[in-house]
Amino acid sequence: MSALFSPKGIVILLLAGVCVATSILMLWSELQYTGNFPDWIAWLMGPLGVSNLFNELKASLGDPLVKQLQAAGAQAQLGDYGYALFMFVALCAAAVAIMIIGKEDSEEKTILPLKK
Repeated sequence: MSALFSPKGIVILLLAGVCVATSILMLWSELQYTGNFPDWIAWLMGPLGVSNLFNELKASLGDPLVKQLQAAGAQAQLGDYGYALFMFVALCAAAVAIMIIGKEDSEEKTILPLKK
């Protein structure tokens, strides 16, 4: 438990939070920056309050992002661009966390003890 609250553990937890947050934003961008879920998952997302979160994000983050993409001349669905952006952030955060976790243990696991 003490390793979890070390500086390395805190950085890894922050990076895990970034991965979770951007994964949620990927779903939001797939929904074209609204909380309008398809009927088959609306029953699950309603009680969790996720659709309300997405609708609130639309005014603060979604609309400016859509305007910026349209001004840049985006031709495809705008959610595809947002999805790619959020996927990039999630993958970079995961890669850094994996490097931090594996850096100390790499030598210990690859060196075999000598038999005498």
